[in-house]
Amino acid sequence: MASLVLISHVGVNIQGVNPGVAAVVLFYMLAGFVVCNLFSKIFVSKKPLYFQFYHERVLRIFPQYAFVASLTLIFITVTKFGSPKIELETLINNILIIPLNYYMVIDNSILQEPKWWLIPPAWSLGTELQAYLVLPFIIYFKSIKILVAVASLCIFCVASLGFIQTDYFGYRLLPGVLFIFILGVSIYKNTYEKGKPDLFDNYFPIIVYATLILLLIILGIFKMLLYPYVRETILGILIGMPVITYIAKNKIKIPMNHFLGDLSYGLFLSHFLAIWTIEYYSLIDKSAYQYSYVSIVFLISLLISMVGVLVIEKNIKNYRFHLSKSIEK
Repeated sequence: MASLVLISHVGVNIQGVNPGVAAVVLFYMLAGFVVCNLFSKIFVSKKPLYFQFYHERVLRIFPQYAFVASLTLIFITVTKFGSPKIELETLINNILIIPLNYYMVIDNSILQEPKWWLIPPAWSLGTELQAYLVLPFIIYFKSIKILVAVASLCIFCVASLGFIQTDYFGYRLLPGVLFIFILGVSIYKNTYEKGKPDLFDNYFPIIVYATLILLLIILGIFKMLLYPYVRETILGILIGMPVITYIAKNKIKIPMNHFLGDLSYGLFLSHFLAIWTIEYYSLIDKSAYQYSYVSIVFLISLLISMVGVLVIEKNIKNYRFHLSKSIEK
């Protein structure tokens, strides 16, 4: 999925569909799945251990992010790539990540030409961090989960039909995509939790699937599928739900899965730095050697990610696992 985000940012699409958008939607769903796993197995005793959960998630998200953001800041400061304008407020917004999700109302740009913040894909991390703030309460309080899930699905449908800003409320802002995170929660509960099945978790994925198929048909009939990222978001959900369910239920494991997962996060964070490095030093002509260009972007991103995993993530991960085990005890 990280690779799909990468290739989408170097201009590759599949039959006019942006694969990176579908990948981000799958990230949302997996985030809900992972949070439910953590919260159900580790962070729930007689009372939910909210602070410990947030502590663990901060350790997962911020160290590698800070590493890649620092490299990018050094690169643009030394090279002056993008005519950087470094101000304290903007820098703080980049460090906090969450403000990046509100780029439509908050100017987080540090690069001016092109106008970008330090890690362009990090706006979706802003959405993810907001989801982390509310998901423990959604998981713990069933009535809140039902209300929020239905409201979010309705907002998404209204946005997809063009009644409100489609790109923002159908893909980027939490109110319109929170139901995708909750889908991940429901998939986890249906797969792993023993005892009497929860009616909401049983039926919510089915209701979402049927609703989105109907929505896709309506949008196709009225030729509204060209609204920004509607096709990709819906397809990401329709494809992602059965795939994640199948992998979870069959307990499919990929060799070196944890290491590859760590690399994928670094790849997601670092590929714009790779793109900008290639552009600044004119390493290859993108238009003349497209496949080679994509390969070099991938390799540079992978190298940065590898350093981040071995130098930063390895020690942090050991601490995270120690924290989890001590809480379980």
